[in-house]
Amino acid sequence: MMRRSWCCITAIFLSSSLSAGAFICTSCVNQYQNDASPSRCYATSLPDINYGLSDKEFHTWLQNQVQDAPGRNTYASTYEDSLTAIVNWRKRYRGNPQVWKRIFKKDRVVKELIESAPVIEFVKRAMDNQDDDEKFTIIDLCSGKGYLSMFLSEILPKEKVEKFILVDKAWAIANKKTTTELKPHHMNWDHIYGTTVNMDGEESSYFTTWPIPLYTSKQDLKDSCNQRQMTKHFFNKIDGPVIILAVHLCGTLSLKAIDMFNNNQVKLFALKPCCLPQMVYANRGDVFRIGQHEFDAKDVCSNGQYNKGNWLGPPRWHLQPRFNYWADNLFKGIDVGGSSSLEQDGSKESGYRVSMASHDGIKVKDDIVIQVDDGFQNTYIFAEREPVTPAIWVR
Repeated sequence: MMRRSWCCITAIFLSSSLSAGAFICTSCVNQYQNDASPSRCYATSLPDINYGLSDKEFHTWLQNQVQDAPGRNTYASTYEDSLTAIVNWRKRYRGNPQVWKRIFKKDRVVKELIESAPVIEFVKRAMDNQDDDEKFTIIDLCSGKGYLSMFLSEILPKEKVEKFILVDKAWAIANKKTTTELKPHHMNWDHIYGTTVNMDGEESSYFTTWPIPLYTSKQDLKDSCNQRQMTKHFFNKIDGPVIILAVHLCGTLSLKAIDMFNNNQVKLFALKPCCLPQMVYANRGDVFRIGQHEFDAKDVCSNGQYNKGNWLGPPRWHLQPRFNYWADNLFKGIDVGGSSSLEQDGSKESGYRVSMASHDGIKVKDDIVIQVDDGFQNTYIFAEREPVTPAIWVR
């Protein structure tokens, strides 16, 4: 077999023959066509070594990327399901390197998986233990590009989930009748609504390729008008049970997510709070109110924030007690009453659990270590309205 050069000057894309985003230099083209397994040839400008790998090799490469991830052993099956989901994304965008390169940035996807794994596990358990015929609608708040819903669309049983609604203020307003032109400030949605052309030259939308449909919705949770519109057009019109997922919500967005659970007929709720509220609320002397609970903003606000990946503010470890107090108050604000019991799990990655249950339902605050070193935002809050599904809450 002819020896390939590793010095690629000119590259072409072979969408019909190679794995998604795979490139091969011009000098290899003729030999490639006669060789089912050519040695790989990477253009020096390519950003990641996953280019050119077969799907099986890519899956193995992904396993290596997360083998030491926090929670990898605790959520082993969820990780495996999620890695298979990523491989399926890759197959979906085969032949469209622009979309694939936009969606798959290794560090970003791994981070999303690590933070989402406890929530994915929670939803999987819920689906595994639902016997009625009603389909769930899952609302993904502050979804960003929608990685959490993208994982779940590939993992959950289609017969139990009607659709996902990806809520984010950065989306454009989707219009069923006309093509929506994306502006520079809009988040690109080609991975959901973009088109692809098959081998027969037929054009189809990526929207139809997701096992469970993904819909986008432009909403600003801090706008009270938007919240009312969501109640009117989502919660009051959805026939089946609803799940709200709120992962990595910054500042007062966590308050808005809890308000949405409290004020609407929502069956299941999962929240992973993130950054603390800004000092503007403390300086105004605000009192935060959620459900039947209230607390002073000055006790939870912080003047620290990230700017282009750099932390600006006091040492982050100084904020841990304040974050813990913030999480405690968020938990208290969820309108599921009852008596509280403290449980300690022996697992290093599971930590403490606080649970409250009553005739209204159950809520749980788990300390799950997914941030290490200087990270301390390890709180996950879950809730379910009656009737409670016991199997969901077994540790």
